[in-house]
Amino acid sequence: MWSGLAAVAAVVVAVVHMAFLGYIVFGGFLALRRPAWLWPSMVATVYSAYVTLAQFTCPLTTLEKWLLEVGGRAPYEGSFIAHYLHDVLFPAQYETAAWLIAMGIALTSYAVVLTRWRRLAVR
Repeated sequence: MWSGLAAVAAVVVAVVHMAFLGYIVFGGFLALRRPAWLWPSMVATVYSAYVTLAQFTCPLTTLEKWLLEVGGRAPYEGSFIAHYLHDVLFPAQYETAAWLIAMGIALTSYAVVLTRWRRLAVR
């Protein structure tokens, strides 16, 4: 019974992890609708930069691998991004370029939001 629950939990963690990656890249645009989204998005982006640049293993990756193991499956080697996104979203050799583009999109969202706020404040 526990192994089945662990396997399902591993899938849930992977889905949440993928959603978090999407939020890191596009979450700043949510602040166009609700300004309160800007700061959490910025924190998520800084955290992403830390994980990437410090080669720190994200706790969600660790949790998913542990749940896979408890569920009776062999955990994958390497990072979450390497396992799920290499050769699906981009070739492995372009990981740095993909990360820079993702960070560029996030930073662009912040510039768009801040520019919009400034324009609204001037009126």
